[in-house]
Parts: sequence; C-alpha cells; structure tokens
Amino acid sequence: MRNGALKKLILNGLMIALVFLATYFTRIPTMVLPGGYFNLGDAVIILAAVLLGPAGGLIAGAVGSALADVAAAALIFAPITFVVKGIEGLLVGLLTAKFRRTGDLEHGSLILSAAVGAVVMVAGYFLAEAFLLAIFDEAFGLTAAVAELLPNSLQGIFSAIIGYILVLISRKTNLDKNLFS
Repeated sequence: MRNGALKKLILNGLMIALVFLATYFTRIPTMVLPGGYFNLGDAVIILAAVLLGPAGGLIAGAVGSALADVAAAALIFAPITFVVKGIEGLLVGLLTAKFRRTGDLEHGSLILSAAVGAVVMVAGYFLAEAFLLAIFDEAFGLTAAVAELLPNSLQGIFSAIIGYILVLISRKTNLDKNLFS
C-alpha cells in the first residue's frame, strides 16, 4: 500500500471515529420516537466531507453514525442512518469539491453546503420515519415524523453552524492543508 492510500485510509478511520464519538456522546433522547435522539454528529460529517471530499464524507457519515445507533441500542434506526448520513456526507462533499474546483469555496458556499447537508438529514429521517419505519413499528408514521421535524431541524441547524465553525478552525490552523492534503 502506498503512503497516500495509507494516509487516506487512516484519515477516513479517524473521521469515522470522530463522527461516532460526536454522535454517541452528544445524544439527547427526543422522547417522541423510541430510540430517536438529538446529537451533533452531523457537524463532524460536514467537517469530514469538506476535508476528505465526497467519498470521505459518505464513509464517515454512514459508518460512524450507524455505529453510534448500534452502540446506543437504536437498532431500528441504524440502516436508515447509514443511508441518510452517508448521502448527507456525499452531497456536502460533492458541493464543496465543486466549489473548490471553481475557486468559490468561500464562506457563502461553505454555509450553503452545510445547509444542504442539514436539509438532506431532516428530509431523509422524515421520509424514513413517516413511511419506511412505520412498516416495522406502529410508533412511527406520519404523525411521529411531523413531531420529529422540530428536533431534527434543530439538530441540522446546530450541526451546520458547528460544522461550519469546525471547517473555519481547520482552515485557520492549516489543518486542512497540513493533514488532509
């Protein structure tokens, strides 16, 4: 294995671990759905996607978040989380990569990318809770999904803000250039 491939593997593992830790240790039960919880793991997904690109964002978001669901005994959410958080990381990574290629990766484009990630997360869980999980558990369904919109939206907003701040810190300290380039 070449040094570049090894470095990428290690950094992906690091970001998976950071997403897991941020998700698991900031979780607050929402009291609306069984197993549902508020967390700030999305902030680290945003950071991973900006620093590692679309594939890194997808891997860190999907694996780190799903592992946190398994560890938190929220097993019914783990497959949904794997898909939703993976798509979130992928899209944030694709957007920031596009902005980076065109030389437009500035504050506005970072905020837009983080906001898109938050919207994807809220929409993904809404659809899953309203239609898919309702097949397996009667506690879910459209009413429960609507009740979860506020906590999921707050999670998305707070995580987007914190993720944006983490990206700014990584740029200010040259972490993005020294470690992730």
